[in-house]
Amino acid sequence: MLTKQDKDILVQLQNQGRMPIVELAKDTNMSESTCMRRTKSLEESGVIKGYRAILDAEQAGFGVVAFIQVSINQKNEAEFDEFKKTVRAHPLILECYSLSGVYDHLMKVVARNNKELSNFILKELRSFPEIKEAQTLFVLDQVKHSTALPVDLP
Repeated sequence: MLTKQDKDILVQLQNQGRMPIVELAKDTNMSESTCMRRTKSLEESGVIKGYRAILDAEQAGFGVVAFIQVSINQKNEAEFDEFKKTVRAHPLILECYSLSGVYDHLMKVVARNNKELSNFILKELRSFPEIKEAQTLFVLDQVKHSTALPVDLP
């Protein structure tokens, strides 16, 4: 269970992960030692998984974003594990979720251009184990993107 102090720390660090502990303590109304101890505890317990730079995909050269809905033949667990292993290893696939419903998985994919995405879909994705159907949805505009969880909800 997260305390109010934990939530205050998490809100601040999700907005600015490189915040010095002195500033974090001030912004959360804690002493530096308390703030440091609670932050370390959040890291050790796995609530804070790490610290990363968040890149602008387009500025980094990846101007195409698509979501691909995939159905697979799940004959046995070994084939499913092979599919997951292949997905995890592919650099253009940023996210992949197992779903309920018509499609089994939803992938978020980036590419530098339409040709690269087309090559991924027509050549690489077809070689993935057990894929029986895929539907691609091109992102036209990013309306909202956040990695911050709303930990401070009442």
